[in-house]
Amino acid sequence: MAFHFKLTKGAAKGPRTGTLNTPHGAVSTPAFMPVATRGMLRGISPTQIRPLGGEIVLGNAFHLAARPGVETVRAIGGLHNFLGWDGPVLTDSGGFQVFSLKAADRIHDAGVRVEHPVQGGLIDWTPELAFQTQAALGPDIAMVLDVCPANPKNQDEVALAVKRTLSWAGIQANLHEARGAADSGQALFGIVQGGTLSDLREECAAGLLRLGFDGFAVGGVSVGEGHEAMMTGLDLSVRWLPPEKIRYLMGVGTPLDLIEAVARGIDIFDCVFPTRSGRFGTALTWGGRLNLLNSQFKEDAAPIDPDCPCEACRSTVPRGALRAGFQAKELLPPILVSTHNLHFVLDLMSRMRIAIAKGDFEALRTQIRAAYPAGKRLLS
Repeated sequence: MAFHFKLTKGAAKGPRTGTLNTPHGAVSTPAFMPVATRGMLRGISPTQIRPLGGEIVLGNAFHLAARPGVETVRAIGGLHNFLGWDGPVLTDSGGFQVFSLKAADRIHDAGVRVEHPVQGGLIDWTPELAFQTQAALGPDIAMVLDVCPANPKNQDEVALAVKRTLSWAGIQANLHEARGAADSGQALFGIVQGGTLSDLREECAAGLLRLGFDGFAVGGVSVGEGHEAMMTGLDLSVRWLPPEKIRYLMGVGTPLDLIEAVARGIDIFDCVFPTRSGRFGTALTWGGRLNLLNSQFKEDAAPIDPDCPCEACRSTVPRGALRAGFQAKELLPPILVSTHNLHFVLDLMSRMRIAIAKGDFEALRTQIRAAYPAGKRLLS
């Protein structure tokens, strides 16, 4: 079977390393997936991903279906060709997009009526359509369509989200099995919902385990609830997940959130944060974040990070020039800072893998906690 996860160090709890094998290559975990929501990486060329340390990228099935459309992607040769990337690809199903497009009031037992993000008007996005779309796009890993509750503490709202998530997961699990499961060339991951409520996280995880997915994700976090609540939802989910299956925390990418989630046993991540923050002038460094738009950098002749070996820092474009370029709305500054930030996050993942192997993880965790304390805004 082309899809397989092998745990190399660690167990059910605590930081762990492993290797995820897919039809398009292997991924060393913990790993971070750069985001190409609509099939395009923002400010980063696909040829830069491997030199930066990336091994897998993420696209979004809902947005790709909206534009350019599944048939266009297939005509170009599938999602890998569309991305210009021959490595592993994971696609999200659109569950979070339903949440972000404020369609919660249009969710029903069979799916959701959501506004088409390109053409306007309402479309029915169902678990069947989410599965079929991803099967046609051809990523290595597809995600089930789930329900992300807006209020993770509301018992009734979260209970209904879990009920629908499990119902939809059953539909997609049956479609996956009929297609040949992972032997079809595409794995399918279930998503644990349940907000910050212990009984519902357990109920959702137990239901997904009975369906037998190829991997499991933790959803319903990173929706504005704050770091501590996010970690609560994560703790309540991971405890029920089998150690031999890969674990994915969706939509998380700040340095503190990454290292704290790895400390709790998560293997893979995705987030727009590194490149989005770069586009707004925030650089990530081992000493903490730098807001390059601040006046203190007006005449600063240093590169983004003098100790960083990434292409953006080696370009020697100084901070003062980047600040002026951001103010003039030049294209180069957001590209360079995004490149640097992605390098920082991918380097952090590499350092975590090394630290776990050597038994030095807690020292690295302490370093990140000091540089990126909880509660401090990373964008301002």
